[in-house]
Amino acid sequence: MIASPLPLPASPPSPGENVGVAAEREPAPRQGDKTRYRARLARVETLTETTKHFEFEVLGPRHFSFTAGQFISLYLARDGGEDNRAYSLASPPVGNRFDLCLNRVPGGYFSNYLCDLAPGATVDFEGPFGFFVLRQPPRDSLFIATGTGIAPIRGMLQERFGNPSASSGSSTDRQVWLLFGVRYPNTILYRDELEALAARHSNFHFLPTLSRAPAEWTGLRGHVQEHLEPLLTQHSGVDAYICGLKAMVDDVRRRLKARGFDRKQIRYEKYD
Repeated sequence: MIASPLPLPASPPSPGENVGVAAEREPAPRQGDKTRYRARLARVETLTETTKHFEFEVLGPRHFSFTAGQFISLYLARDGGEDNRAYSLASPPVGNRFDLCLNRVPGGYFSNYLCDLAPGATVDFEGPFGFFVLRQPPRDSLFIATGTGIAPIRGMLQERFGNPSASSGSSTDRQVWLLFGVRYPNTILYRDELEALAARHSNFHFLPTLSRAPAEWTGLRGHVQEHLEPLLTQHSGVDAYICGLKAMVDDVRRRLKARGFDRKQIRYEKYD
């Protein structure tokens, strides 16, 4: 059974249901305090026909601090008022910057506005929010993501392997698996980056699986849920971090609980 969630802030809405974090003997990550920040788009990269990667520099009013895996709420003027949407941070806290990764949604006001931004444009936001963060101290971990659910997990992986202490000590003797599900080879977000991470760290295992794999694909096929059993049979004592659409997250949680996973072993965030 999943632990009762820590209380979420009254606003803004999360990018999905962000629960399942055990607070026992762990300090809760900092939550936003209504400070309105402004950030400038420094770089944008097209990842697929519908997905873009954004790198923002925070201009103020002060340094923006967060924990990898959290999200922010972006604000835009709309119909004479103001509207907001929540987006997971796709980077760890390095400098006064953050990354986002999002899909262009047909007819979506926010996603189309953001995907049309050019470097130099500014946005307003509040944060950070959320409790989908790494347990401390780190243990063997299984990350499970689909689509842009890779965003907060990318930040967690960069934090875990980018920390200077990751080159020695507890990080190197802990195994990490990433089971990442998409449809086609060209939609494996951050593929080169994740493959390079696996090449540098023998304890990081990158396992992309394709639900619509071409004939020449030699990797895993099908949905992420179909590959849980072989992994868990060999590695049952792991912490699980799950992010993606609601149906996938709920199914994976059900399977983990059926295998006797303790509530503290499961952390998740699901998108509508």
